[in-house]
Amino acid sequence: MTVYGYGSGAGAPHDPHVDVGAYVLGVLDDADMARFEQHLAICHQCGQQLDELSGLVPVLAELAPAGAGAPVPPSGDKVLGRLLGKVSDERKTRARRRMFALAASVALIVAAPTVAVLASGGSDDAQARVYAEQFKGTDNSTGVKATVGINEKKWGSEVGLTLAGVQGPLTCRLVVVGKDGSQQTVGTWSVPTAGYGTSDQPNPLTLDGSAGMQPDDISRFDVVTSQGQRLVSVTT
Repeated sequence: MTVYGYGSGAGAPHDPHVDVGAYVLGVLDDADMARFEQHLAICHQCGQQLDELSGLVPVLAELAPAGAGAPVPPSGDKVLGRLLGKVSDERKTRARRRMFALAASVALIVAAPTVAVLASGGSDDAQARVYAEQFKGTDNSTGVKATVGINEKKWGSEVGLTLAGVQGPLTCRLVVVGKDGSQQTVGTWSVPTAGYGTSDQPNPLTLDGSAGMQPDDISRFDVVTSQGQRLVSVTT
């Protein structure tokens, strides 16, 4: 059985490209099937069409009337099975390649430092981050004001700091103090002469970091200079 394309008359030169659909449905006879498979081995265009059309067969089977069965004749079952098997193997190979690439990227992320700190000297540059809890503190002796935001994470706490009223030059660090007295440094930064949240530099300092303590285990946050002076404390 030879299948011709639309508009082809009897005796017209046969175009093997039009046999893709018939091959998928399994309606070619053995001779035509063998000839088409020889053509398929060297035709990239038919190979692409075959991959696209193969997904329609299960859909047509579902749309067939009850009791009608799949639109593939018994003689085409083996052909279709072999075809879909090849397509499935190719797709599984591509999926494995994507999985390996994803695993490699995850490995790079895991190997990177686990604590990331972002400091910004202007509110326009600050990351828009929302915190579940916020606490404020002011030190009357230094004039420094701080707001600390906390988000609970499985690994500890995501921490955000907004600092104003601090003059430089200074090197400071944000220290989280646990209820058991333990301490961890969330981040460090430098304060220029103009400071942050001052008349010379109206914008406050914003900083994002993390701590390995759960929010319920945190007692307070201290902003401390490199000389050990505590500029402000924020109690949770």
